[in-house]
Amino acid sequence: MSPAVVAVVIFLLVFVCVVTVGAAPTQTAPTWRYALHPGDHLIYGYTFQRRTQSDEEQTRVEARFRTHVLVAAEPAGRISLGFQRNREAAELTEYRSKGKDRLAHELPGFQKRMQARPSRFAEAMEISPGGEPLYPWEISRETYSHILDVLHEVMNLPPLPLAKGEAWRSPSLPQLEFRWVNDESIHGKTCHHVEGTVPDKSLKLSYWWSPESGVLEQVALDGNYRNFDTVAHETARMELESRTRGEQFSTWLDSADTRQGALQAILLTPEVAVSAGLLAPVLGSGEPASQALALAVDSRRKIDVPSGVLATLRQSASARVQLMAEAFSDSGHSQELADECRRPFPPRPPPVKFGTVLEVARTSKEDGAIPYLLRVPLTYREDRPAPLMIYLSGGAGFAIDGVNSAENIVSETNYLVLYPQAAGYWWTPEVARRLDAVLHDAFERYNVDRDRIFLTGFSNGGTGALYFATLWPQRFAAVVSLMGAGQCNEAVKAGLPNLGNLPLLFVHGENDPRITPDCSTTTHAALTDLHPAIKPELKILPHRAHDITLDSDDGLTLAFFKGKLRNPFPREVNLTLSDSLAARGYWVEILDGKAGKSSVEARVKADNTIEIHSHDLKRLRLYLRPELLPNPGDVHIVWNGKKMFSGPLRDVCALPPLPLAADPKLDLSDTRDLELP
Repeated sequence: MSPAVVAVVIFLLVFVCVVTVGAAPTQTAPTWRYALHPGDHLIYGYTFQRRTQSDEEQTRVEARFRTHVLVAAEPAGRISLGFQRNREAAELTEYRSKGKDRLAHELPGFQKRMQARPSRFAEAMEISPGGEPLYPWEISRETYSHILDVLHEVMNLPPLPLAKGEAWRSPSLPQLEFRWVNDESIHGKTCHHVEGTVPDKSLKLSYWWSPESGVLEQVALDGNYRNFDTVAHETARMELESRTRGEQFSTWLDSADTRQGALQAILLTPEVAVSAGLLAPVLGSGEPASQALALAVDSRRKIDVPSGVLATLRQSASARVQLMAEAFSDSGHSQELADECRRPFPPRPPPVKFGTVLEVARTSKEDGAIPYLLRVPLTYREDRPAPLMIYLSGGAGFAIDGVNSAENIVSETNYLVLYPQAAGYWWTPEVARRLDAVLHDAFERYNVDRDRIFLTGFSNGGTGALYFATLWPQRFAAVVSLMGAGQCNEAVKAGLPNLGNLPLLFVHGENDPRITPDCSTTTHAALTDLHPAIKPELKILPHRAHDITLDSDDGLTLAFFKGKLRNPFPREVNLTLSDSLAARGYWVEILDGKAGKSSVEARVKADNTIEIHSHDLKRLRLYLRPELLPNPGDVHIVWNGKKMFSGPLRDVCALPPLPLAADPKLDLSDTRDLELP
């Protein structure tokens, strides 16, 4: 897959904000604008096809949707829209494996997956009159795809008047060069046909905008991409079927075909008026996705919900509704945004959008901008610490594959979910450094509970999860490797001694031909032989191959994470400098070690003595806190038999306040630098 296509289809590149026009504009040509007004309701027929081919398999999937565009408001020059795409059919029409027709064998599994996946998808957006989105679009879509994120019912129109044949670029899709190709008649209306392509022509996005109707009459997508050893060809087409005007919000909320799209628009745009009476029928609708959205609107708008209704919703069969009802019940009890020394934190802004969106970490000039995907649950509040799960994808390490294999499951949780991008193997120092920058960015933007950060991944990502755990064990509350290579990977093997204080779970398929299960069983055995403080766990799933992700792991990962909290101050720390990035483990940091040679064993004894033994290093830094010591009083530090210090700990509240991205426990500490003579 070319770098240009990866840049466009995985992350949308909304962080590029320069518009380039290919030729001088023609001032006499009319400006292109959408003629959309509150109460407008557009319906599009929508088809999607995907063909995939690898050395061993060929598949074809077709799906049909009916998509509703609801114009909710027109505040201050913006157009607020709700979208709901309802799946009407999905078919697996071809499946060949090693030259044999396996369609009949695969159909039951495909149908089961479709039944488990929601048939309704909704999102909201505010656009300029020219179609420029004001926020990132939702990444998790109505069907799995690497390129579908560029296709919407409203596309970017030219930013300036122009003539046929002129080209321009959109701020939100800068890698696509758009061109007004010609005029065609669609549905009896004259339409301007526009095509956008990437430099290598592997992706073409076309739309037909009518100056008569002021909307898109058709939109089409055609693209190819490679995902590891599989080539995918996808096509999609939306065609306007009807348009009505002057509809009421109550009408949209009454219909399951439009309800979620309307609620998304209300949640995004404060100017859309809403009342308790308007939302009450939704809370009693029995539709979990709509009920959760209505509770989110009630919470953000501070609309009261009767206690009896909340009590009923807390007993819902849907975990999503239960979590949202609990969050609403607790919304009146705000928490003080201050550290343990009662110094206020800078307030974090509320999220503009909920769902899975693109974020960009701004780093040094060397790294530039590092995009990543992040899911913000409806339960998230900026004044409450939220648990964070980091999910590393398999295959070629594309973040979108993580989204596609997790969204059904994580939608029933209150996790912030971080989907980083490797676009290669996870276990390299460069990728680790970029992930570190992304984590710091997420900590600054969002109120993350630093004692509830969980790490998992599948295949390539399962190996990466173990690698990052060996680098930064102090960051995580628990780690799960799904089909990871474990100590079959040398980078992971070198850091195994660092994992003694982490809850670890290995999950593998009994018949995995790609990464054989002995990679997990031998890693589990090797860790057990190290006598860790927390014994690792192992699950070999019978009759399973290389097919275990978060949505197909029999619920093991989320069950393993449930209730676990990080222990930032274990009384024993073993730290092997497997890599320069692994210089710190909990409250111990190596300052002058040699990768592959230096190691430290540190333990806190009952009399408050910190006893340290090390190899091939002379300088250490300790991050000390009262929680680390068994008893009040002085601390005594002995290193390789030499008495280094004896005395009281410093008052951490006398230290300067920490930046938002710092660890509020491990970094707010009495820092002691030690050096052997």
